[in-house]
Amino acid sequence: MTASPYADEAAAREAVTALVHELFQARLITSTGGNVSVRLGTGDVLITPTRMHKGGLTPATLVRVDAQGQPYPGQGKPSSETPLHLAVYEAFPQVHAVVHTHAPYATALGLMGQRIPPILADALPFEHMRTVYYVVPGDRAGIARLVEGLRHAPAVLMQNHGLLTVGETLRQAANYALALEEVIHILTVCRIWGIEPRTLPPDDAATLRELGVV
Repeated sequence: MTASPYADEAAAREAVTALVHELFQARLITSTGGNVSVRLGTGDVLITPTRMHKGGLTPATLVRVDAQGQPYPGQGKPSSETPLHLAVYEAFPQVHAVVHTHAPYATALGLMGQRIPPILADALPFEHMRTVYYVVPGDRAGIARLVEGLRHAPAVLMQNHGLLTVGETLRQAANYALALEEVIHILTVCRIWGIEPRTLPPDDAATLRELGVV
């Protein structure tokens, strides 16, 4: 496992809270829908609480759980998606942040079972993104499918549910969610106008990857 950038729990609580508020303002997280977590330096996980208004979260309302998902004394109730977050961290040692959103455009794309064509540099990380059926929180078979989907891209569409993105940091995981939502918005506008957007030439797409733009 790579070292977590979230060794300081107090700082991690501030960072998660700020990100949740950002995603709530961006309408990617709803009042009670969506969840965010980070892996602390100890291996414990700091996660948003269940069924609590995301626009009103404070650092103190976040819940610290152990590797089995059990909250420490004096904590609230963690997100019902805690088993999913723990499974992602177990499968991917380099991942230290998980963001689950109910982003409207991404959710719609998952409902239609569509793929992301390489229309922009921001689209390239999601060219091989999977759509996975997962609705019931904690469903082990669904969690296994999501984990497998993340082996192909840093995001997976959750059919009838939303979007899951991961990263080495909170910023990276959130940026994937924000970028994907914008790419799908652009794709949707093109298709509303009755035009299938042009894709990047393969050589240029390869160059962007080599340059680390993606």
